[in-house]
Amino acid sequence: MFELFVATRYLRAKRRQAVVGVITAISIAGVAAGVASLIIALAINNGFRQDLQSRLLGSRAHVELLRTAGDGMQQWQPLLQRLGNVPHVSADAPAIYEEVLISRGASERGGAEGSGAGLRTAG
Repeated sequence: MFELFVATRYLRAKRRQAVVGVITAISIAGVAAGVASLIIALAINNGFRQDLQSRLLGSRAHVELLRTAGDGMQQWQPLLQRLGNVPHVSADAPAIYEEVLISRGASERGGAEGSGAGLRTAG
């Protein structure tokens, strides 16, 4: 209550300074509009970040185990079974990562990295 009293005392213009009161009101409205737009922009940005993060993390595995040599894992079945029994692991799957050739007709060709996985729930 005291803060409101002090604010109105200093923001109210005297009779002969009516222009100052109008300028004060316009300034307060401008600051309020700026703060409101900043809050809205931050809320939109935060929502966009959460949506993007959930989409990116949902489309790829959180952990990928790869051999440093490019020949793949030979005995991956026991490892996959052991990792599937770890607490908080919801799914596990073997995957293939290879370079592929993509062509469309005779003239359009390009390379890409292809991946494929067969998903199953752990446990």
